[in-house]
Amino acid sequence: MSFSFVMSSAQFKNRAKNQSMAGFTMIELIIVIVILSILSIGSVQFISYSAQGYVDTVRRSVLSSTATIVNEKMSRALRDALPNSIRVNTDQSCIEYIPILSATRYVQAPIVGNPDVQTEVHAVPVNATLTQSGFLSIYPVVSNINILYDNTNNPGVTSTLSASVTSSSAGADVFTFSGGGSFQFLQASPQSRLYVTGQPRAFCQVANQLYFYQNYGFIGDISNLSTNLPSTVPNRLIVANNLQTSALQFSYVPSSLRRNAIVSYELTLQESSNATETLVVNHCLLYTSPSPRDS
Repeated sequence: MSFSFVMSSAQFKNRAKNQSMAGFTMIELIIVIVILSILSIGSVQFISYSAQGYVDTVRRSVLSSTATIVNEKMSRALRDALPNSIRVNTDQSCIEYIPILSATRYVQAPIVGNPDVQTEVHAVPVNATLTQSGFLSIYPVVSNINILYDNTNNPGVTSTLSASVTSSSAGADVFTFSGGGSFQFLQASPQSRLYVTGQPRAFCQVANQLYFYQNYGFIGDISNLSTNLPSTVPNRLIVANNLQTSALQFSYVPSSLRRNAIVSYELTLQESSNATETLVVNHCLLYTSPSPRDS
């Protein structure tokens, strides 16, 4: 016995239509959702880590740039220091120095025991592009560094009065002390060196900022330095403002007969959110610091 099933053309079309309208099963939908979720989570994490990596790189770059500026600023300034004039305070947060504005050799100077006129100093002409006025210093070698900063000693190592070139004599520049004043230097220089200097300058950390100070005069005892530093521009300038609190430490090794002086300092730069830190350690060799026999 046999059966035959014959589907009309209309029935075939309706069946094909019903099959084409059939949707995904629940299992298929769940599998798709799970796969898309995994891909989404991976994509978000990839983008997040990439963005965070970029932000961290920028932060480190900013701190690195700040470190470079700090190193250049302090190294260049300290290398112009008067020999043996660098001193560090007790907690090592401040370093002070007397800047050299220009230098030459004297021909005639009022030194103790010499009959030279005490109101002027004769020296080899100073280059016109350099400063021709300031405090004069001869043979800055002292047993106590505070002597260099005591601007009341006469006779002394550094003049109590500023001097400037007012005339020339026999091919030499004539420095005359301001107000017609007089001064005597304690001792002669073996190499007849004459330094023209400015007022002391200093670098200090206050809170999380590094400041540069100038034009505050001579302070004999460094223990009184912090209380006498200026508090406004232009005599107080910010060098960096993202130091870790109490992170700056200065140290100074004086020059000797075998080597020049060395200034070392260590500080930690810290991003405002404390997420990134950069440790800076620098050693600055002071080529302008001759040994006592050469000053």
